Amino acid sequence: MKTIRVYDINLSPEMQPMDSEIGSEYRRVTTMLYTLGARGADTKYLNLHKDALTFMDSPAVQQIMRGDGMEGFPCMTADEEIIVTGRYPTNEEILEQLGADLSQLLAHPAAAFGASGCGGSCASCHVPGCGPSAGAN
Repeated sequence: MKTIRVYDINLSPEMQPMDSEIGSEYRRVTTMLYTLGARGADTKYLNLHKDALTFMDSPAVQQIMRGDGMEGFPCMTADEEIIVTGRYPTNEEILEQLGADLSQLLAHPAAAFGASGCGGSCASCHVPGCGPSAGAN
């Protein structure tokens, strides 16, 4: 499975109003990456302000900075290959790189990546015996 990284230069996108383009897109992408990560995918959102060393260590990010400058961000890489620049990736673009099917993920979220569940880290897990309600009876 590919390693998906979304690099962002906005200093505090989480502080943007939800009805702003940056705020809503940031929340959509980070929710998608978190959900996929909880299902076993290797996904990560990285922000220049918090993850500066990772930006400096990525050959793909350095290539974007040399070619497009700051207009190349946000961007997405898959196994260090540049996939999207200058905007947040769509959910479909993320899933395509992972080789995952959205309908399969929605129908059987943990099975989409062959994972055994989130271990109780999310409230939306559909794996029997997993999630916060697993021990409640």
